[in-house]
Amino acid sequence: MAEQPKSPLSTEPSVWDYFADKLKSWFNMQPKGASEAQDDELPLKKPFAWSTVGAVVLALIAQLSLEPSPGRTPWPGVFLYAGALIFLLMAIFRGEWALPNLKRSVTEPFQPRLRLELLLVSAMLGILAFLLFGNGRFGLLNTLLWVLAVIFFLAAFWPVNERQAVRLDVLWERFSNGEWHVRVSRWTVIVLAVIAVILFFNFSRLDMVPPEMLSDQAEKLMDVNDILNGLSPVYFPRNTGREALHFYLSAGFMRIFNLDVTFLNLKIVAVLANLLTLFFIYLLGKEWADRWVGLAAALFAGIAYWPLLFTRLALRIPYYPLFVAPVMYFMVRGLRRQHVPDILWAGLFLGLGLHGYTPYRIVPILVVLGILIYLLHNKGKQLRLNALFALILIGFTSLLVFIPLLRYWLANPELFAYRAFSRLTSMEVGFQNSPLVIFLQNFWRASVMFFWDNGVIWAHSIPGRPALEVVSGAFYFLGIASVIVRYARERDWRDLFLLVSIPMLMMPSILSLAYPGENPSLNRTAGAVVPVFLVIGLAFVSMFRTLKSHINGRVGQVALVAVVALLLVWSGVNNHDLVFNQYYTIYRASSWNTSEVGRVAALFIESMGDPQTTYVVGYPHWIDSRLVAINSGYPGWDFAIFPDEIADTQADPRPKMFFLNVHDEANSQLLRQTFPSGVLWQYESSVPNKDFMIFFVPPSVGVAP
Repeated sequence: MAEQPKSPLSTEPSVWDYFADKLKSWFNMQPKGASEAQDDELPLKKPFAWSTVGAVVLALIAQLSLEPSPGRTPWPGVFLYAGALIFLLMAIFRGEWALPNLKRSVTEPFQPRLRLELLLVSAMLGILAFLLFGNGRFGLLNTLLWVLAVIFFLAAFWPVNERQAVRLDVLWERFSNGEWHVRVSRWTVIVLAVIAVILFFNFSRLDMVPPEMLSDQAEKLMDVNDILNGLSPVYFPRNTGREALHFYLSAGFMRIFNLDVTFLNLKIVAVLANLLTLFFIYLLGKEWADRWVGLAAALFAGIAYWPLLFTRLALRIPYYPLFVAPVMYFMVRGLRRQHVPDILWAGLFLGLGLHGYTPYRIVPILVVLGILIYLLHNKGKQLRLNALFALILIGFTSLLVFIPLLRYWLANPELFAYRAFSRLTSMEVGFQNSPLVIFLQNFWRASVMFFWDNGVIWAHSIPGRPALEVVSGAFYFLGIASVIVRYARERDWRDLFLLVSIPMLMMPSILSLAYPGENPSLNRTAGAVVPVFLVIGLAFVSMFRTLKSHINGRVGQVALVAVVALLLVWSGVNNHDLVFNQYYTIYRASSWNTSEVGRVAALFIESMGDPQTTYVVGYPHWIDSRLVAINSGYPGWDFAIFPDEIADTQADPRPKMFFLNVHDEANSQLLRQTFPSGVLWQYESSVPNKDFMIFFVPPSVGVAP
C-alpha cells in the first residue's frame, strides 16, 4: 500500500528520526558517476570543497605531528586524525568526495573447457618430475619435465579462440611496411616523468646506499657463487634455509653480463625486481579503478622509503611484493571478467612466489580468503561454482609450479619449516605471555606502524619512525576510511578483499609470537606494500578529482596543479631525506666497515700477498671475515683465523697480513711473539669508531714477495 501523506497536524519528526532517515539514505545512496567518465571531461562546477580540504589538511598535520621528535606523544595526531575523519565523512555525505569507481564485473559466467589428454600428460610429467627432484637439485631432465608439466596443464584449460591468435606474418608486415607515427599526449609526458622519478629513486647512489654488506649478504653472495661454480640446489640450507629464486636470478644476471659477484650487482637485480613490482602495482590500480590510480599508486610506491630500503638491502625481501602484486591483479581481474587465462596466470605467479621469500607462504591463505569473500558477495549459483573452480585451478597450477620445493619439503620438513615455526612457536624460546595476548598486541603494533613505529631493525628501516612519510601516511588514512565507507554502502567484494589483504600480508610479522620484539618489521610485512600503496593511489586521485570538480576558472586549475605538485614534491623530499640521509647515516654507523678492510686486503694481495696468507683474526661481535674476502674480490673464501691457528702459519714463508679488532690486545701480543719481525699499526677508518689493526709479516729470508 502506498504511504499516506501526513496531515498538517501530524507530530513533527524527532532528531533521531531525522538522523536515521539521513543515515539510511546515505548508505543506500548510489555512487555518483556510475558510468566512468573520460579523464579529460570536466564535470559541472560546484561550490568549493571545504570539507575535502579540511580532511586533507588535518590528515597532513596529524601525520606531521607523529614524526619522530623529542617528547613525541601520539595524542595530538589521534585528535587531528579524528578531525580529519569527521571532515572526510562530511565530504562523503555532501557528495564532494568519492573514490574512483570500481570496474564493472561481467555477469555472464565463463564456460570452462578441458582437454583431458593434455591434463593427463601434465599429470604424468609432474609425477616424474616430482620423483626426479628427490635429489634436491635442479637438473636438465627434472627441470625440463617440470616446466613441460606446467605448460601442458595451462594448455589443458586455456580457451582456444582463433580471433586471439597472433599472426607473426601480419605483425612483421606492419613493422616493415608501415610508417611510424609517434603521438605524444599529456598522458605520455606524465608517464615518462613518473618513470624518470622512479628510476632516480631506485638507482641513485645505489653503490653507496647502503654502504656495507651484512652477514646475510655474505651468505647470499656465497650461494650465488656456488651456482656460478656448478651447484644447483632446490633449497639453500645456509642460515636455516632459504628459497632459491633470488640466487638463480642474480647468478643468471652476473653470468649473462659477465659481472663480478659483488654487492652492487646483487642490488641491481633486486632493483629490477622492484621495478617489475611497480609495473604490476600500476596494473592493479588500473584494474581496481583506472590508469590514473595505477600511476599514482606506482609513483608513491616507487619513491617510498619502505620498499626502497628493503630493495637496496638486496636480500630476498623484494620477492614478497613482487609476486603478491600479480597474484592479486590476475585473481581480481579473472573473477571480474570471468576469464580463465587470468585465473591460470594467478596460479602461475602464486607458485613462483613460493620460490622467493619465506613470508610469502601466507599468500595461498590470502587467495583462499579472497575466493571466500567473493562467494559471500555473489548470489548467482554459476558464478559461485566458477569461483570454486577458479580456486581449484589456482591451487593445482601453483602446486605444479611448487613441485621442486614440495619434494624438498617432504624430504626435509624440519629445515623447510624452521624459519617460520621458530617465530610462531616456542621451539627456541618460551612465550613471554599468553599467545592470544601477544597476537593482539602484535596486531595492533603492526596496524599502526604506518603512522607511528615501524620497528627497531636498523638494517632495513629507520628505527622508531612511521613506515610511511607524512604525505603517503595522510592519504593512506584517508584511503582506508574511504574504502571502509564505500564497502558499507556498496558491499563490493573487492573493497573488503583490499581491506583484509593488508593485515593478512602482515601476518608473517604479526605471528612472531616467540619474538614479539621483532614485530613490526618492514621485511616480513613487505607484501602489504601492494595494497597499501593502492589505497594511497585511490585517495590521492580522489582528492584531485574532488577539487577539480569544485573549482572555477583558470586560476583555480593552476592552483590545483600547484597543490598536487607541492604534495608530490613534499613526499619526494621526505623520502629522499629518509633514504639518502637518515638511513644512510644510521646504517653506516651501525654496520662494520668490511669494504674498507677488503680494499686493504685486495691491495696486499695484488702487490705482494696471496688470499691464502690474508687473515682476519676472530673477535666477538666484529666483522664477518667472509665479507672481507668478497670485498677483496674473492667470493667464496673465508679469511677467518682463530688464535690457536696463528702459530701454524709460521711454516708458510710468504708475506702475511692479519687484521685485528682495535681492542684485541691479547692477539696483538700473540702475533708479536709469534712473528718478531712483524709490524703492527692502526688503520684510521673514514667511519668514526671503526679503526682496525693491521699486522704485517714480511716474507722469510730468501723468499721472493
